[in-house]
Amino acid sequence: MITEIDRLPRVNLGFYPTPITNATHLSSELEGPSIFIKREDLSGLALGGNKCRKLEFILAEAQRQGATAVISTASSQSNFCLQLAAAGRKLGMMPSFALIKGVHTETQGNLLLHSILGSEVEILEVADMNMMKGDFIMNKWDEMAESLKSRGKQPFIMRHTLPDISAILGVVGWINVADELNNQFEALGIEPDYVVLANGGGGTQAGLEIGARHLNAKWKVVGITVLNNKDAALQTLTEQANAAAEFLGLSARVNADELELYDDYIGEGYGIPTQQGLEALRMVAQTEGIFLDPVYTSKAMAGMAELVKQGRFNRSETVVFIHTGGIPAVFAYDEEIVR
Repeated sequence: MITEIDRLPRVNLGFYPTPITNATHLSSELEGPSIFIKREDLSGLALGGNKCRKLEFILAEAQRQGATAVISTASSQSNFCLQLAAAGRKLGMMPSFALIKGVHTETQGNLLLHSILGSEVEILEVADMNMMKGDFIMNKWDEMAESLKSRGKQPFIMRHTLPDISAILGVVGWINVADELNNQFEALGIEPDYVVLANGGGGTQAGLEIGARHLNAKWKVVGITVLNNKDAALQTLTEQANAAAEFLGLSARVNADELELYDDYIGEGYGIPTQQGLEALRMVAQTEGIFLDPVYTSKAMAGMAELVKQGRFNRSETVVFIHTGGIPAVFAYDEEIVR
């Protein structure tokens, strides 16, 4: 453990370390590097995913503040909100969400599981993910908070942007993973050159970047964006990483020009599957029996596969792909996947 993190309040929500599997058939299919997959989709909370680690620190802070309800926002099929809802229920907190209208708003996938969890969900008649910031959503949160207070609840609003403590603690949850990866690599007898993952809000990659630098790791992080263009993603990533490092008192820092990030695989936009992504989804299922999701990991895998073809990763190297979860969304995207 990184001692600066070990001193922070934390609740136990997941099962760690998540396993790493040797994807030999996928490596052969791509005729590229040795590929391993870290199964963050097996973290154990709400069908798994990378958000669980973040919530262990964020909800510890919510508990410290006496919260009995949690409020947040994201897209309609948000993996984060589903995991937050499940974690909230586990800790005795009512989950309440104002969700940006995404590609799929039918009661399927993550929204079906919200129904089972009894989450309070309002789908907002806006589709722009930028609406997650600014007065519009803050006014909505205030309205939801007043409703919860009138019912005797003490709400905790989980914001995604700096300088909010939730955004910082979310990054902290993934700084620790650098240490977990190093221990697993040693146990497996491997020396990976790269760790590849999807970049959405940026917090997961931000944590790995700081953790790798703090521990002087030999591997480099490579991000594939699924939400923002490269310039916007780099700015967010850098700000989040350095804010978390400062919060913990770590000396490590990141500069945008030293980060590796690709925005060539977003397609038409966030939440809209790409042909490359759906092909990658099938490829991993048919070579390794592992299911990706249509929004994050399939696009990241498509990007990694294309980078292999371009020679960015060669046969002598070892690459670890982080499977960040999101499996429930597959069921909401049945028409796109079958078509």
